[in-house]
Amino acid sequence: MTISNNKNNSVPHIANLLTNILIHYPEIATMKLEPKTQVVKFSFYLKNIPQKVKKIEQYLQQILQTYYYLENVEATVSSFLFQQLEHFTIMEYQRDIISLSQKEITLIIDLLKEEFGVSLITDEDDLLLVDDMTLHEELVNYMLENVKANIELIALRDEGKVVVYNK
Repeated sequence: MTISNNKNNSVPHIANLLTNILIHYPEIATMKLEPKTQVVKFSFYLKNIPQKVKKIEQYLQQILQTYYYLENVEATVSSFLFQQLEHFTIMEYQRDIISLSQKEITLIIDLLKEEFGVSLITDEDDLLLVDDMTLHEELVNYMLENVKANIELIALRDEGKVVVYNK
């Protein structure tokens, strides 16, 4: 199945992709797909993190550069932005959608869990657990490979539910 250039046919496909990624990864707070730049933005919420954000960012970038080299990935966009608020920090990971894979998303989540531990805020809802993780991963991989439509969608968590809307 390929994505049609017709925006109306692509919206459910992309909405399903964003929904499935948020279901599979309760650590991701929001996702935003920007069609003009072909960039996806993942937001994570962190509480009580140390002030050494620059050092953490460098560590994450170093690991990702190694991953890109080993996997022969040409990432045109791969960056972290940290926004310190009063009680928590928002970390945004920006990545071009063209070369993004399920494997890389899993790596990012694992790195964040390792680096931040319980400071990484997750939406652990037993109702969102997926029965067949392998099938779910294959579905997300398939959708990632086929998402190139010119539609801007945002997915977020709201009271234990995943909400997707067209900006």
